[in-house]
Amino acid sequence: MTSLRLVRDDAIPLHARSPYKTRKRGTSYHSHETPSSFDLTVTPAVISMDSMKRNLLLPSLLSAVMVGACVGPGGREGPPEVPLLPGGYRVILDGNRPDPGQFTTAETPDGIRVTTGPAGIAWRPGDTISYGDFRVEATFTLMGAPVAYREGYGVFVGGRNLDGPSPRYLYLMVRPTGEYMVRRRVGSATETLVDWIPHEAVQGVLADGDSPVNAIAIEARGPDVRFLVNGIVVFLLPLEEARPTGLAGLRVNHRLDLVLTSWSLGPPPPDAPVAP
Repeated sequence: MTSLRLVRDDAIPLHARSPYKTRKRGTSYHSHETPSSFDLTVTPAVISMDSMKRNLLLPSLLSAVMVGACVGPGGREGPPEVPLLPGGYRVILDGNRPDPGQFTTAETPDGIRVTTGPAGIAWRPGDTISYGDFRVEATFTLMGAPVAYREGYGVFVGGRNLDGPSPRYLYLMVRPTGEYMVRRRVGSATETLVDWIPHEAVQGVLADGDSPVNAIAIEARGPDVRFLVNGIVVFLLPLEEARPTGLAGLRVNHRLDLVLTSWSLGPPPPDAPVAP
């Protein structure tokens, strides 16, 4: 079984154990309350069945990053299932990858640091978009990535059967090259809706030592689903085609080092500008 190592140590420097140094080429929701020195909020949503503002914490592992799936019965075939902590948080790695101990988190003064080896998704059971307008948004600070590094990170919605043989979800990612991409995953296949394309809204790595900050969001407003980077709508999809109801969470590709500084699920804010 794939393992996940949890590190809870505020003294760990953000630059330590950088994954890039060993890189080889190749809306209803529910939150679990527990005390923490690092607070992330889920804002009330009109789609919520439980619209109380919550504080989320690290021992609820990636509570800031995940809204989760209904967990299927044990023994079903599919990607490796990783129960993180008693709260039931889960990580699923791409391609049934067995890499043990290479998906880690640590609480830092700035947020939750997420360091990956293999790519995968993370979510928390019980946080589900059911209907109506919503926005899912995560803000990331990328640490230590070299110029032209091509692995991406972002958020997903519409998650279904995530722990089964045919997972489905729709996701928006950005990468250090200053590009964004929109895809849908169905089982082991992916459908590219927008291939990697440069956009001025994406903060990239322009020089060694840069730590770009990107707020990545997917929202539903009336008949449209919008994909946003730093408050700018970069892509639109009809609601019936997007099918965003289901689970929402985080997707992080290979060997990335990120600090998640905020995560929210709630009603969309006042209208955002659409990129030309």
